[in-house]
Amino acid sequence: MPLLIDHLERRLGQLTSGWKGAPREGLPAVNVACFTGGVFSETTGYATVGLSRVPLHHPGHDRHLFLEFIAAEHGPDDVALSMLPRVLEFVVSMCLDTREAVVRGDVIPLPEDVVRGSRFTFLYAALPVYYDADFKSLVVENGDPVAIAWLIPVTSGEAQLVAERGWSEFEQELLKHDPDLMDMNREVIA
Repeated sequence: MPLLIDHLERRLGQLTSGWKGAPREGLPAVNVACFTGGVFSETTGYATVGLSRVPLHHPGHDRHLFLEFIAAEHGPDDVALSMLPRVLEFVVSMCLDTREAVVRGDVIPLPEDVVRGSRFTFLYAALPVYYDADFKSLVVENGDPVAIAWLIPVTSGEAQLVAERGWSEFEQELLKHDPDLMDMNREVIA
């Protein structure tokens, strides 16, 4: 089993289904996988698989970054109803188009066709702090270090809080209020 899949399955659960990414000339395929039965009961995890084969850049970093993204939510009974696979597909497409990485503290606006009326219209990139410390990175078969970034759906008010006060203060507010970030019906903090 590839190291990445094993790494994801140990936390997110068994890989149960997936969606093939749109092929792009000269680039490896990037898919979105669905996982169930992980360390959090009644939670569905989603992850990109293959993005880490594309070196990405980020202002302020002097080296390539290799990333995969995760997202998770309680439920749903029918994953076709979840916006999270579309969210991951959108972010992958954005990264491949720009060759830019998404790192901790970044906020990404989501297009209406991705959110379909959800109050969560932005994503916040975080460390996967709900999981064990070793989950945040791994070294894959070719020796590349791969970072796992957790994409958390946030509201426009929460995105504004990050813009005005910075990601560190936003994360302090998350600690203070302790919302369940996997609950798509959670209380908002701003």
